[in-house]
Amino acid sequence: MDKNILRSLDEVKKELRKEDRSLRNRIESILFDNNFLEHKVIPTFHKFPVVPNERCGVWYCDPQNYKQTSYFKSTDGHINQWDFNTRRLNFHLFPLLADNGGIIIVDSTRRGKKIPDALSKTIPIWCAVLNGLMLKDTNQDIAYDQLLYVPPETVSSSERSRMVKRLPELIEKVERLNIFDGKAVYESLNQRLLRPFWIYPGSDLLESSKDVFTGEIVNQEWSLPDDSDIIPIILCTVSYQAQDGVDKRNGFTYHQGAADDHELWSNGLEPDMFWKHIDEFKAMKGSDENIEQLVDEITKEEEVKKLGQKGSSSITHAFENIDIITKEIQLAVVIDGLTIKRALVEELKKSFSKVIILSDTVKLSDDIDNNSISFIKIYPLQSGSKKSSKKLRTKLIEIDQDVRSIVYDIEKPILICCNSGKDMSIGVILIVLSKFYTQNWQLVEEGKTPSISKITIRKHLTTVIAHLQGRNVNPSRATLNSVNSYLM
Repeated sequence: MDKNILRSLDEVKKELRKEDRSLRNRIESILFDNNFLEHKVIPTFHKFPVVPNERCGVWYCDPQNYKQTSYFKSTDGHINQWDFNTRRLNFHLFPLLADNGGIIIVDSTRRGKKIPDALSKTIPIWCAVLNGLMLKDTNQDIAYDQLLYVPPETVSSSERSRMVKRLPELIEKVERLNIFDGKAVYESLNQRLLRPFWIYPGSDLLESSKDVFTGEIVNQEWSLPDDSDIIPIILCTVSYQAQDGVDKRNGFTYHQGAADDHELWSNGLEPDMFWKHIDEFKAMKGSDENIEQLVDEITKEEEVKKLGQKGSSSITHAFENIDIITKEIQLAVVIDGLTIKRALVEELKKSFSKVIILSDTVKLSDDIDNNSISFIKIYPLQSGSKKSSKKLRTKLIEIDQDVRSIVYDIEKPILICCNSGKDMSIGVILIVLSKFYTQNWQLVEEGKTPSISKITIRKHLTTVIAHLQGRNVNPSRATLNSVNSYLM
């Protein structure tokens, strides 16, 4: 075939792919899937709270409908990699399960799959391991083959058999860490075990009960018998399965799992911005250029707001989610690009003895005096950066000395913060807890250091996760490696 014709065909294919994955089609697809969640899933399981699975799931869920998120990764369910990840414990979900008798975890998938591995395998493994620990801690028999539930149309019987064989190893792994009180959790769940159920567009579980003569819906709500001994984990895949991941039946090019890897398509739009302007997106009309213009206006508006906060003298504008860890330590999120001026320093001095900031975008203004420079220590390390996580270990000696010099003689706490409140700052807090506190978070006698091992560090992390009750704490592997390297 003529080379010019081949070149033209390639260009046409590229344009078609670009159109399929345009910003407008992505947003239309997310709205379409949210409609399924709002009008089909939530009414059927209305007693159970919605829990979006980060990162993709938060795009599909109205923030007014949830208070907590989960973080289960598909990689922990990939074939031959089945794992119970002790960095992504998700133990903060237990109070929600105990109070509501179940939850709906929302996620999506792409490339023509029906259910993502996070829902079909990672969470079922999580349930099976925790069920095994609850049975073991309450002196009940364990039948490993009966612990694991997976969707048979997605997970083959041979793969399931190999996953079952891995369970004793995974249960022992968590048991060695001594981070899970199976008996206490079992009692809090009214002596019921965790049981996953899968729903997706077209799922039988979503079929309403109808009168056989009139066709009238009699009961849309899904329920369990009163004497049921399980806690349902409803695993909802909001996107429907489309061949090659796209479909053109709905007046636009539907993109399955449209919210995935949003950095590649969103033009700076974030889930919180999307939901803040949801009415505008629902009413949107016109070309791709019009949609891109709307997104551009929204992102610029948010940037202006942030700029207003970056020079703010208000602690609540400069620092988000300030949480008390111990009497001596507090955790916060510092906004990116903050310039700390003298007025903000004076406000911080009223509440804190020292402020430790891990960020490469925060700076002190030129009018800050030397006394204030020693009060606020800024380390140019950014959460989410593997390079920064590795560099953390070179800064820990100085941070350790900063804390040691005042932790036994302060009236006001030390504030430790990074740009996420989930990674770098948690690493520093683990250092402080491991070096200066018992496992019960009591200060050890000055001059003494408690016994430190990977297990004690992991226990402190688990306690932090439980203590923050819903904050999705997730220090990276590189950050934890720096912490372990420094401490041991």
